[in-house]
Amino acid sequence: MKGQTSKGLRIALLVYTIYSIVYGLLHVISPETVGAKDPAIERVLGAAVLAFALGAGLAYLERAWVKVKIAVLIQTVWMILYTLTMIWGLLTGEIISMAWPAAIIGAVFAVIFTVLYIREEKIDK
Repeated sequence: MKGQTSKGLRIALLVYTIYSIVYGLLHVISPETVGAKDPAIERVLGAAVLAFALGAGLAYLERAWVKVKIAVLIQTVWMILYTLTMIWGLLTGEIISMAWPAAIIGAVFAVIFTVLYIREEKIDK
């Protein structure tokens, strides 16, 4: 329906929100379980991820595309930058190799949000 978010976008936002809450809390509460070289930095990352999860959760609850457009764009840009910096850190050895699954999941969300954002924009026109 024109002007409304698609079911696919809503599902992606819900899955992303749940994943990000778990990921963010893990980094805030127990950074040693993710192999943190600097627990303070991991906690800051976790807090940022929780803030993005809140934005995605609020976007999930809203159905009007015009109201969630900016939130989806921010999630998209965040996941692209997150993925690029994670892969950079992994390739340079600054991030331990057990972080590859998180980088891959980030890349998947980056692609999904990019595709869905473009599709929602085309539907809205």
